[in-house]
Amino acid sequence: MVVVGQRSVLAVLVIIMTARITSSQKGGGTEQAFTFSKLYDSSHKGGGGTIRVLSFNMDGAQRDNTWIKYGESVRMAEDYTLCVRFNIWVFRLLTAVIYFLATQDYDEDPISFEVYFEKIRTKYGGYGRFYSLPANLATNKWYHYCQVRDVSGGEGRVYLDGDLIVREEVAFVTDTNTRDVVIGQDEYQLPYSLSGMLSQVNVWGRVLTHDEILSVSRCEVDLEGDVVTWSNQWQMEQVEEQEVPLQELCASVSRGFLTVPLPLLRFPDAVHVCRGLRGFIRVPTKREEIVKEISYFQGAEECDRQWAGVTDEAQEGSELLFRENNPDGDKYQNCIRLHVKGLEDTSCEKHSCSACHTPAGTTWTLRGICEEEKRMYYFDLVGKPLGFRGYGEYAVKEIMTGEDVIGWLWYNTITNTTMATLHNRQKDRTYPIGRLTWETKEDICEQPPGQRLLTFSSCSSTEFTCSDGSCVPFASRCDLKFDCGDKTDESFCDIVNFPDDYRSKLPPRPASDRALAISVNVTMDTLNVDTTTMMLTVSYNLRITWYDNRLTYNNLKHLTRLNTVSQEQVDQLWRPTIGFINTDDIQNTIVDSDAITTINRGDTHYLPDLSNPYEVEIYQGNTNPVSTTRKYNTVFTCFFDLILYPFDIQNCYMNFQIISASSEYLIFNLTDSFVEYLGPKMLVEYSIGTIDLDVNNASQYSVSQVRVELIRRYGYAMLNIYIPSLTLLIISYVTLLFRPSIFEVRVMTALTSLLVLATLFTQVSTSLPKTSYFKMVDIWLLFCIVLIFLIIIWHTVIDLHVEYKDGFGFGINTYTNSNKPPETWADSPSSGSVSNVTSIKVRPVSSARTLDVDKKKKLLFCGKLARVEFNLQFYIKTSKISMSVIFITFNLIYWGTLTVGSGLVYFY
Repeated sequence: MVVVGQRSVLAVLVIIMTARITSSQKGGGTEQAFTFSKLYDSSHKGGGGTIRVLSFNMDGAQRDNTWIKYGESVRMAEDYTLCVRFNIWVFRLLTAVIYFLATQDYDEDPISFEVYFEKIRTKYGGYGRFYSLPANLATNKWYHYCQVRDVSGGEGRVYLDGDLIVREEVAFVTDTNTRDVVIGQDEYQLPYSLSGMLSQVNVWGRVLTHDEILSVSRCEVDLEGDVVTWSNQWQMEQVEEQEVPLQELCASVSRGFLTVPLPLLRFPDAVHVCRGLRGFIRVPTKREEIVKEISYFQGAEECDRQWAGVTDEAQEGSELLFRENNPDGDKYQNCIRLHVKGLEDTSCEKHSCSACHTPAGTTWTLRGICEEEKRMYYFDLVGKPLGFRGYGEYAVKEIMTGEDVIGWLWYNTITNTTMATLHNRQKDRTYPIGRLTWETKEDICEQPPGQRLLTFSSCSSTEFTCSDGSCVPFASRCDLKFDCGDKTDESFCDIVNFPDDYRSKLPPRPASDRALAISVNVTMDTLNVDTTTMMLTVSYNLRITWYDNRLTYNNLKHLTRLNTVSQEQVDQLWRPTIGFINTDDIQNTIVDSDAITTINRGDTHYLPDLSNPYEVEIYQGNTNPVSTTRKYNTVFTCFFDLILYPFDIQNCYMNFQIISASSEYLIFNLTDSFVEYLGPKMLVEYSIGTIDLDVNNASQYSVSQVRVELIRRYGYAMLNIYIPSLTLLIISYVTLLFRPSIFEVRVMTALTSLLVLATLFTQVSTSLPKTSYFKMVDIWLLFCIVLIFLIIIWHTVIDLHVEYKDGFGFGINTYTNSNKPPETWADSPSSGSVSNVTSIKVRPVSSARTLDVDKKKKLLFCGKLARVEFNLQFYIKTSKISMSVIFITFNLIYWGTLTVGSGLVYFY
């Protein structure tokens, strides 16, 4: 151990006895009372690496004359570091630890450190604050505290067990006061006196580094201060002193084990009680361990045998340290008792004592009482005799009648008031462990004296106490399966707490006095679209979520389905009603047996309710929303714009409106609302595009609108309309390539195509809603009809220019073998023509050759036009070219128009 500033000065112990004579006339005599004051100077560090420890009021009593004072006044003008190691035995409302008080006025800007169980208070002199701790402090446990005033850095820092827990900027002023150092009293008031132990109180006139503070807190070094030195002279009043090894102050963090001797009990009862004490019954593996276990019951004649914490029922004759000729009970004796010569088997129904080894320092909690101070709920286990010492003013002890324990007493150690009693049930001995009915003697939670259910257990804050005192993980509470042996973990699982003034007809009102925001989540499973009736049928789950700040909730789980509200409580809840607007009839949300109401755990912060005998985590309604989910199948009306059919994109809407109240009180929350579609993207007639949600809170009643984008799948129309019509159009065009002489064939083919196309047009129109405007498919079919009609007209024109000599000329070729028409048409057949062919005469239409030469020069263009011979060949060529040009031009315009804003080209 490193020792700073060693002195080789002997300790001087001076005892000054001051007589305070109190005169009182009692039986004619005078009674004298004496109070002893001790002045201690220890310039050494304790022999053999020990450190001085002072104890204050270890019986828990409140006294105003228990304190120590530093031998000289000090000054702390600038930077300083104050460190103290403390161990609280009983927490007060305010536990006075150390004060640096101005000599001229004790009330002027003190430097101090106070303990409040769940928090501490630090004053730097003119500046002080309360600081919450990472965890509540425990009794009978050493803590190391340091506070640093860094004037030059403008910071105040607080360390607990070497960890920095507070660091804040503070504008300190120069401290010119001369101060007295007082420990254990705050203005010498009874309720605030220190009950516990102190050691290593030192003050340095500089800022210690974090490493130095960490070394001192870990007992690696006993670093003494230069302003206040723990080994210097102190004046002590009613304080006990002892020397302990320095390492023991840090070793107490691990606590070790506390042995509780249990009286005569059956083995199952002994195991049950020991488990309730959070302990175990040891199984000795060596003879030395057997002797040690038996030594716990020296002097107790009835405890000549003790239980070992094991049975050989699972495997008869298993390898244990049995005495000679044991085990000998076969399957009828399965429990093990200790004997100085070894283990022996016996019946589990016999009564024996047992040593229960439980972790020392385990915090016990008494639930079901109402106390303003949290310290009053917590206790420490006392081993012998078995009892419980409170962190505050309470204690629980055995009620004895002679040598028999008839029950348990819960009382106030300061006022000596009996709070409640617990008596044995019939002949069985009762232990105050688990959830039991006590007989109260005082008003508790505004309940008059009588029977009250209280829970006394060692379960931690992350565990649930079964009624028999055993502990299970708190997550197992109300998780739809039994975890406690007595199945009490699935009892009292109501989630919602209703205040007395709750009204289910009135909506919640946020603290901001604004309208309550309600979010809607729409999850669509299937969609069905009927174009003819313009209806959208949707199967969907509608989830409505809101906050109700009037409510509180119990034990919310991370898994939302475990936070399902019972139907009885659902009937008491206020719920928003949402109407479905664009439907043929009046529909709105309903909450029935098909609806599921849950509480969503949106906040991890909760408040423990220690007044409830069942462990309860209380969550606030303003941070944990309520949700109601139900499946609906609704038919919504849509309005289709079919101009671009069958390449159209339609938008169908699902309109929801809050009808419980106007938008002054209830609105939709767009931020937390969403919509999703889980079904197939490709339907029979449509494919699903964008689905989004929008709200309108400006109207009288807030409206939420879900838009479903439908892109028509035009494959059916292409196969049944466009390709057949295009085929008919091609067939009609091909008739222009037929021989001019077969007029009837050419016309009949075109007319047949026209007739089929008209029939197709009629069928398409029947399968669509009747509209007063043209659709793109109508334009296409009308174009096809008109084009075929023009082809028929061309056939007629061509036929008018064909001259027939004999008959109808069917099958007669009017051209030469070269398949080119003659340059000059004559009345006789051309040379090389087929014999017996009737010649066809063509009358020239134009007489442009009779124009004068001067006029040709003036009208050159007209002259060229006049030289065109409007004969049969001209009309045949013109019909082919004109029909092709019209077809190509139309298609460029038609399909070019569809490439923008239609479903022909859509990127998903």
